Amino acid sequence: MKLSKFIYDHEFDIRDRLKAIVKEAADAAEEAGRRHKGKSSSVRFSISGLARKQANAVHDIKAAGLDVRTYKSSIHDDFDSLGRGPAKSAACVYERFRARLTVLTKIAPLFADGENVHTVALAKIRHRQPVGSLHRLRPMAALRMVSTIHRRLRKAGVASKVFGIVEVSLIDVDGTLLFEPHVHMIIKGPTYEELKAVVPRRPRHNSRIDPVYHAGGSGLYFTKFQPETRSGYEDDRGNQGRQRNKMQASERAEWLAWYAQYGIPELMILKGFQPGLMRQFMNADLRELVREFLGRRSRGMG
Repeated sequence: MKLSKFIYDHEFDIRDRLKAIVKEAADAAEEAGRRHKGKSSSVRFSISGLARKQANAVHDIKAAGLDVRTYKSSIHDDFDSLGRGPAKSAACVYERFRARLTVLTKIAPLFADGENVHTVALAKIRHRQPVGSLHRLRPMAALRMVSTIHRRLRKAGVASKVFGIVEVSLIDVDGTLLFEPHVHMIIKGPTYEELKAVVPRRPRHNSRIDPVYHAGGSGLYFTKFQPETRSGYEDDRGNQGRQRNKMQASERAEWLAWYAQYGIPELMILKGFQPGLMRQFMNADLRELVREFLGRRSRGMG
């Protein structure tokens, strides 16, 4: 059976399971006395939608005058191409779908049990790049922050297991648009106070530490891969908030071109686990990932 037919047969099941994770995370948050920001309506999975998004990305690259031939060589044509050929770049919607299932089925469960599990969002101010200069950024510069936190914890005698993924957003700083690379981490082992002691803060970094109430919900957020523009605002009561909008086409093209330079494994890191575990996860067969994601481990289940 072609991979595209297999995914088509399970399209609604995949969509329902993704939405169920959001509900589970919301229920877990409520039980923990917290508010889950995600909504099930924001989680979409559509085969036609993925194809349309891939085609729109090629259009954006071409409209921006970038090298469309090189870009097209960095993405898959469809799910069948994903099954046949070698892995492509993180700009590819099919690779991003496989990465999402990998995180949800293979990585998030590693952090699902026990106490002292937190997420950390971390950005270094110096890593910001003006529009037009995103190509200067190397993901390893951001991922080194994950390694540094893991090393500091180990030096303090605190065992930890860490998963991190690089994301790039566009931010508005006093009217100037800047690309901001940041890392989302999920860390198991240290207490909040132990983690706070090793996570860098202002003025050189922006950081936030939150307890994890549902590892799958965190994994879903980590793998959203959205070209967002984030800007701060103040409401009528004087409270600070953050608004998220889609990037403009030319900025989105630059964002896509950056992701086209890197494979998914180059944007992720695992620390505290056996060597080679990330490679093992990223080489997982998509059919098996879907079966495991849906709770259907037998090959006879579709």
